[in-house]
Amino acid sequence: PELPPGQDGDSKEAASSSDSSLFWSENPEDYENHPDFIAMQAAMDEFTPFEEAEAWKKQGNDKVRLARKAAYAHMKRRYQREAVVLYSRAIGKAKEDPETPAAFLSTCYNNRAQMNLTLTNYRSALEDAEEAIRLDGTSKKAYFRGVKAALELKDAEKAADLGRRGIPHSGGDREYAELMREVDRVAVEVGEERREESRRADESL
Repeated sequence: PELPPGQDGDSKEAASSSDSSLFWSENPEDYENHPDFIAMQAAMDEFTPFEEAEAWKKQGNDKVRLARKAAYAHMKRRYQREAVVLYSRAIGKAKEDPETPAAFLSTCYNNRAQMNLTLTNYRSALEDAEEAIRLDGTSKKAYFRGVKAALELKDAEKAADLGRRGIPHSGGDREYAELMREVDRVAVEVGEERREESRRADESL
């Protein structure tokens, strides 16, 4: 389907400098009545669900880039939260299209997992990482993010399981090896905490 004016897919420079709503860093006032927003919506009505999912994913990626450049913490978090919403829209639309590649969905879940990690939504991050792994069992980033989320949740068993499964896909990455040492350390801590809890429970009898 044709894109709104200024979104010629053959011109990256035109796209990057376009005022189209697809490239807004933030919504202006009364954006729903903005001509560019209306034009984008009209174009997206002609998209297949997968094509619409690709558009939402791109907007999510744009928000991530804005978050990285933001000078203030509250703006970083705002863009990160917006990225989560956009990746969620991409996932929802992608699931409507039977032609959606599993790798695309895996990437969307993986990207959302990273944002949820950053926002300290650890349970959601773990669920997203596990879904990304289910769709693409070779994704080192998904294993890495899943392990980190599990560690934050003090789920040593889950962290160890994901960590071990990800080792064949880590390519000897040093950061991944350091993460696995962290898994071992947390496993020891959790074991000691459980033993202490058990001891206190016995003493209270």
